[in-house]
Amino acid sequence: MTVTTSDAQTLKNALRSGVKTWHTLSFSTMDEAVNFINLDPPQQAGEVCFSFSPNGRIELMYFL
Repeated sequence: MTVTTSDAQTLKNALRSGVKTWHTLSFSTMDEAVNFINLDPPQQAGEVCFSFSPNGRIELMYFL
């Protein structure tokens, strides 16, 4: 799923639940990905990883 900066907080709030699971999002820039993982609640050590996709986007995997 590709997410815009303006939709990031809404999406993160919607995904919060009592049980944490892994999710994947695609961002245009590393700054957008970093901003997302620092939104409340910020991801902790071991709860996020990223990869550069062949199309130039940032693929972010996070535990929430």
